[in-house]
Amino acid sequence: MKKFLLTLSIVVASMLVAEEASAQIKAGEGQVSIALESNSTYYMEDKKLEDIGLYRKDDRFKGNFGSNDFLKVDYNLGRFSAGVQIDAYLPPLYGYDIYENMQRDSKCTAFFTKYVQWEDQNWGVRLGDIYDQFGNGILLRTYEDRALAFNNSLAGARAYYNFNNYATVKVLAGLPRLYDVRTKNPVWGADLSLSISDMAGWYDGVVSVEGSYVGRYQANAIETMSRRGIDSKCLNMVSGRVNFEYAGFTMRGEYATKLNKDSYIPGAMARKGNAVHIDLGYSYKRFSVTATFRRIEAMTTNIMISTENMAGGNLLNYLPVLTRQHTYSLAGLNPFMGSPSNNEVGGQVDVYYSLRNKKARGKYWNFHANFSMFNSLDHKMGNDIREGRNIWIDFNFDVERQWNKSVKTTFLYSYQRRDTDQYDTPFAHYCDAHIFVGDVTYKINKKHSLRFEAQYLAANDYEGDWVAATIEYNIAPMFSFYVSDMWNCEKMQDGMYGNYKLHQSTGKRDYELLHYYQIGTSFTYKSFRAQLSYGRNREGIVCSGGVCRKQPAFTGFNLALTLSF
Repeated sequence: MKKFLLTLSIVVASMLVAEEASAQIKAGEGQVSIALESNSTYYMEDKKLEDIGLYRKDDRFKGNFGSNDFLKVDYNLGRFSAGVQIDAYLPPLYGYDIYENMQRDSKCTAFFTKYVQWEDQNWGVRLGDIYDQFGNGILLRTYEDRALAFNNSLAGARAYYNFNNYATVKVLAGLPRLYDVRTKNPVWGADLSLSISDMAGWYDGVVSVEGSYVGRYQANAIETMSRRGIDSKCLNMVSGRVNFEYAGFTMRGEYATKLNKDSYIPGAMARKGNAVHIDLGYSYKRFSVTATFRRIEAMTTNIMISTENMAGGNLLNYLPVLTRQHTYSLAGLNPFMGSPSNNEVGGQVDVYYSLRNKKARGKYWNFHANFSMFNSLDHKMGNDIREGRNIWIDFNFDVERQWNKSVKTTFLYSYQRRDTDQYDTPFAHYCDAHIFVGDVTYKINKKHSLRFEAQYLAANDYEGDWVAATIEYNIAPMFSFYVSDMWNCEKMQDGMYGNYKLHQSTGKRDYELLHYYQIGTSFTYKSFRAQLSYGRNREGIVCSGGVCRKQPAFTGFNLALTLSF
């Protein structure tokens, strides 16, 4: 608790800094920018969660306090820039992948990233930690996601050159980050983009072709995974892409493949992988429609191939689930996480239309619909061949209405159908859920507003029906207060999927209908924001940008703060 109170005291000091901070700090002829982000939790005892087995003391072996902290400092002088970032996990927050997968034998750890960079008009060079992506990221994507405590940056060098907008070539190489260490597995790659439209002098649209190559080396690959079929220390991957844009139409396609066998998930036999990704879109005034299709086979690429599962932090590429990312709690209760066999085909369609009255600017309608579906592919499981099956269907429709300057409403309906097993076994079980959301915001005056949100989920899965509600009061531009609750309100008696605990001696069933309550407040002043909350958190899946992690159940205080200047 002392650590949490110490973190809380930082809020007061940060407010004083924010009072004096400008957008940037002058440093000679250059400028310095600083950004701080901290997310800390003090975990409380919750006898209810402990009694029913959702909270396990032994799993939380790093203590009752966790804090993920990030400090970033950048310096810019003309075309030159340099920076450093410190990631401090003191220790990591419970439930994040880094909590159980830190490579160092310590409860607390820190990691430094740094870079120097020069970018001229047509070329650039960067030394240090590199964040980059080739195409859709199917071959390579190094990036940071603090909501997942994920960072797989490459420590090395990158250079690019643009020739008259006709061609752009990029090369890079480095050692990827694995949680809190640098691996000894070098990664290198090259990317080439040719602008056909610029070469032809056609400026009404865009036509380009692109290609990429990525290599990864692991010295002990054959020794570690020879029984799984790995026969090379070096993995080679290539991709080709085509882009087209004209008169509101867009089309982007990519094909990627592994040229030699790779172990893509622990326990699976090594094999060559491939992927097809296609994006289509059209927009006209206030109407837009986009469609995405993707088919992947064994295309997950790990930084380090191993017989053990190192979770999401071990990824070198980016294969997010292509479904709508929900902001409402019940709609995102059981999100799609992709096929566990890493073999799937499907996509999504997204349609948006805005209806506005020129004579009444304060009134409008926004209509949005989304549909996604994914099937697993035929795949080998042990000595058996499992046939592909539907593993996900999601249909969403929402309407936003601004009635006048004071009242805005949103209604959402979502239908979700998921396969809890995703394999053709006797335990395969489809769960159907219907989610209804109503959201009303009432602006009392220029500073004060009130928002009320009500949700209902009707489902046949193991946790049954849910209700949820949130009341939020805002005092612009500084304060916000909220209270929320989420409750699984239905007693399920299914022997396999029921939400009860059966006492063998008496045959009595104790139904576990839990309230997941939250109360919190936030304060914003200039570039400083602090949020303090207390509540019980449900065990489940948390997603960011289509990438998901598992979150265990816990109860406690949380303090999140951000500051930049």
